[in-house]
Amino acid sequence: MEEVNRTIERRAGEWVFVRRYLTGSGIDIGPDRCPLRERHHLFPGMTNLLWWNTSLGGESHMAGQSDASFDFVHASVCLAAQDNPAQSLSRWLDLLKPGGHLLVTVPPNDDSALKWRFTIGKPAKASSQSIDILDLAQSVSHVAQCERLVLVRDDIADAAPESAIELIMRKRDIASPRDYAMAMIAAENARACIAACEEAIAAYPYRVEVILYAKAELLRWREPERVDALLARCVERMPNDHLIHLRLALHTIARGRLNEGFALRESLAEQFGWERRTKAQPPTGIAKWNGEPLAGKRIVIWSEFGLGDEVFFFRFARILRERAGAASVGVVCQTPLVSLFEASGEAAVVIDVKAADVLPAFDYWVYPHAIPVFLPLDLEALPQSVPYLRAPCFGVSGMPQVHESAVKVGVVFKGEPSHENDAARSLPSLSVLDDLFAIDGAEFFSLQKGEGAREAAGYAARLGNFHDVGVLLTSMADTASAIAALDVVVTVDTSVAHVAGALGKPVWLMLPADGDWRWHYYREDSPWYPTMRLLRRPSHADWSEVVACIGAGLVEWAAKRRADGR
Repeated sequence: MEEVNRTIERRAGEWVFVRRYLTGSGIDIGPDRCPLRERHHLFPGMTNLLWWNTSLGGESHMAGQSDASFDFVHASVCLAAQDNPAQSLSRWLDLLKPGGHLLVTVPPNDDSALKWRFTIGKPAKASSQSIDILDLAQSVSHVAQCERLVLVRDDIADAAPESAIELIMRKRDIASPRDYAMAMIAAENARACIAACEEAIAAYPYRVEVILYAKAELLRWREPERVDALLARCVERMPNDHLIHLRLALHTIARGRLNEGFALRESLAEQFGWERRTKAQPPTGIAKWNGEPLAGKRIVIWSEFGLGDEVFFFRFARILRERAGAASVGVVCQTPLVSLFEASGEAAVVIDVKAADVLPAFDYWVYPHAIPVFLPLDLEALPQSVPYLRAPCFGVSGMPQVHESAVKVGVVFKGEPSHENDAARSLPSLSVLDDLFAIDGAEFFSLQKGEGAREAAGYAARLGNFHDVGVLLTSMADTASAIAALDVVVTVDTSVAHVAGALGKPVWLMLPADGDWRWHYYREDSPWYPTMRLLRRPSHADWSEVVACIGAGLVEWAAKRRADGR
């Protein structure tokens, strides 16, 4: 702290700091307390000063701080303590208004307590933890120009030959992330899109939202190989960024490289505790399965993530028996799925996750997402498993009866609002499907629960061919029974889509442009669910094209029913 105080006093004696660098509104990034604020009277041009406490972390993201909101950013010593100094430096520059200044002080090179050592120019014997400050400044030169780079000795008591380095950079007037996103969207061909993406990533190499914009636009122009390269570079640039590693893993799965992608994903998930994956701690007295031979062994598939995930991976109860030779397979699942899984007969025992503290005897347990790490899978030759769910009944009590010639269509238009991609996957309103409800010969049965249920009830009160069945459903077994009485299910990407697909019922799945990994890229079919048809909303468009396609299919189906005399 003494060194920081000396630095402030020195700067107060130089007009360029008083009148140029430390004026206006700023933020001080440093530990413990804010000595610059305590001496703000030395800099009369300073109008406002916030403090970011590095003892709490988060300097590489600066969550809650807006781009282009400060006239200066002051960082004392802390750059050397960052996991990724280049990423932190880039983020601090984001915070500056055009023309604003970043002031960074790097501590003495011989401070062994810090993660990084800095030099001016590369020494003859540079260590792996040594950074040339010239290289660092050059890496962001398109965003900011270096105004001052000096080796300061008088800030350090009994200054040694290796003393503090002071770097001051002035922010250039560059486009915002949104500006770059709009340029990517406006590209009229793949070549222009690639150029716009490369320019955006060069300006904001550590901004995840820019990377994801680029990924989405490259996929729009059917350039998945460039997404491979983009994400690989980002992982190399941000080796400690969990989200970028996860995006690479999910992209790899979506590309069809199942074992590779699931292995990447599992290596990330293992870094966190079980609380991030499941509602009950996996058994400590049973071995976790890591690909050991299962012939004659008993294994339990553990509960993980959402209902849709658990339905999707329930197929592996059969596959582990038939492909891996397991003597028996048990399943731990969430309460709404217990009776449905029991009725399906695929698992030797089905255990409610709420009662998972008492288990029958097993040799191994495994998370569902870990199974494809150890079980070789070819996307184009998946083991035959559908149908692997069976409805307990045909229909549910109170379900409306309609004419047998009608095409009976199940409808789900919204998912769980807390889902990270719900804004993209759910329809804004049931009114998006209004054109369908005018089709002669079609009857619609809402399976909607939760969000959207009230709107569905309103439609049922107004339309004679729209029926609210969701109000009758109390479990996934009820949902499966209702689906069994229908001809087709039209749904957004929710657990109902998985139940219908696992039953072998025709499903017309409405997907956003950038959908979940399990629907892969560009396909109109699903290797996981042979009776499913994938209908993708075009990028930067509404759902009208998807709805028109569904409408055409229902009109044709209804006409065929009439022609057949049903």
